[in-house]
Amino acid sequence: MKKFLTLIAFMLLVSSFVVGCASSSSNGGNEKSDNDVVHLKFWGAVPAESGPQEAVDNWNAANPDIQVEYVRYVNDKAGNTKLETSLLAGGEVDVFVNYRIDKLDKRIKAGMAEPLDQFIEKDSFNIEENFGENSIVKIDGKTHYIPAIILNDFVTINKGFLDEANLEVPTDWTWDEYVEYATTLSQGEGPNKRWGSFVGNLEPKIYEWMDKAVKTELGSNAFFKEDGTSNVDHPVFKKYLDTMVNMERELKVQPPFSEAKATKMQGTDLFLTGKAAMNWSGTAAIRSIKNLEDYPHDFVTAFAPPPKMTEDSKYLGGGTGYLDFVAINSRSKNKEAAWKFVKWYVTEGNEPLISGGRVPAWKKADPNKVAELVLGENPEKLFDVDSFKRVVLNQDIDIVVDTKFDNLAEIQKIVEEQGEKVLIGEQTSDEAITEMKKAIDSALE
Repeated sequence: MKKFLTLIAFMLLVSSFVVGCASSSSNGGNEKSDNDVVHLKFWGAVPAESGPQEAVDNWNAANPDIQVEYVRYVNDKAGNTKLETSLLAGGEVDVFVNYRIDKLDKRIKAGMAEPLDQFIEKDSFNIEENFGENSIVKIDGKTHYIPAIILNDFVTINKGFLDEANLEVPTDWTWDEYVEYATTLSQGEGPNKRWGSFVGNLEPKIYEWMDKAVKTELGSNAFFKEDGTSNVDHPVFKKYLDTMVNMERELKVQPPFSEAKATKMQGTDLFLTGKAAMNWSGTAAIRSIKNLEDYPHDFVTAFAPPPKMTEDSKYLGGGTGYLDFVAINSRSKNKEAAWKFVKWYVTEGNEPLISGGRVPAWKKADPNKVAELVLGENPEKLFDVDSFKRVVLNQDIDIVVDTKFDNLAEIQKIVEEQGEKVLIGEQTSDEAITEMKKAIDSALE
C-alpha cells in the first residue's frame, strides 16, 4: 500500500512539473499573459472600414501590451445618447471622438472627459506647436481633448467652365465677386439650365452656411455680443440673406430655396453632373469627386476659399475649423494607456483616415503625402492640385473657434424659420433680422 501511494505521489509531481513547463513554453518564456495586457475601447462615428480599423490594427501590431478595440456609433441623436450612456457605465468607453464642439462642451461640463494637462505636461507635448494656437478651447482652464483633423471649407469650381469664361481660379474674394462669377457661369433655362452656384454639399441649410459666412468678418462666437445678447442685427447677417435672395430670386443663378428643399437637392450631385458650376462645400465632397462609379465625369475640379463678407474681412477661413475631438473617458480605468493611444492617434496614427478626406490637424504631417492620400492616383485628371494644396491644406489662416454655445439648438431653429421666409418671399430681410433678434434675445434671457 505504501509503495502504491508513493507511486501516485511521484506521478502527480511529474505531472505538475510537465504542465508547468508546457505553460512556460506556450508563453515563449517572455510574452505577457492576457492578464498583463491592457484592453481599451475606442468609440468613433466613422465606419470601421473607412480607416479607423486599419489605424487600430496598426497600433495593436506595434503595442502588444495595449490592445485597442474600435466601436462605431452613429453620429445622430440616438447614437450620441448611446455614447453618453456608455460613458457613464464602467468599462464601456476609454477613448471617444466628438464631432461637434457644443456636444463635447456639454460632456466636459458633465464630468465625462478627463483633463489631459497632467499627461501633456509629463510628456512635454507642445499643443500649439503640434496643432496651432487656437486648437483647444479650455474649459475651467483645463484641456480635455485634442483635435485629430482640420476642415478647410472651400468652393469647388468646374475648371472647364472657368476656362470657357476666361476666369481665373479665385485666391481671395468677396461675396460680391462670387455673385459675379455665378452670373457669368450660369447658362440656359429649364431642365438643361446650368446654375452658377449652389451653397451647401447637402440639401440647403440656412444657419450652417450663414454662420460660416459671417465668421469671415466677425470671427468666433459670431451670433453673440459681449453683453450676452444676440448679434444678428450686425449688418453682415442681413447682407448674407440679401446675397442669397439676389442669386436665387433676382439673378436666378442659384436654385430657389423652396425648389431645392422640396426636391432635396444635393450640391455635390449638381456639381458633379455639370448642373452647377460652383459649389460651396467641404472635404466630404472630395470622396464623391473621386467616386467615378457613382459620379462619372471627366472635368477638373478647382478649389477656391470661402468668399469673405467684405474686403476687410480678416478671417479668410470663416468656414474652417478643427474636428474629430479626441477625449478620454473620466471613468476609464486605464487612463495612462489611453493617453498613449490618443497621443499616437492624433499625430501619426490617423493616417489611414486621410484618404477619406479627413485632413490631419497635426502640423507636422507631410502636406505632399496628405495631398497624395486625399486625391488618390493620377490626381491631375480630376483635381487642380495647386489650388487644392493652396486652399485645403492651408495652415496659415486664422482658425475660428467658438467658445459660446448658449441655446444653440433654439438659435438654429429661429434662424432657419425666419431665413426661409425671406428666401421664399414671405418677408424682407429687414423683417427677418428684427424677428431673429427678438426671438434669440428672448431665448438667451
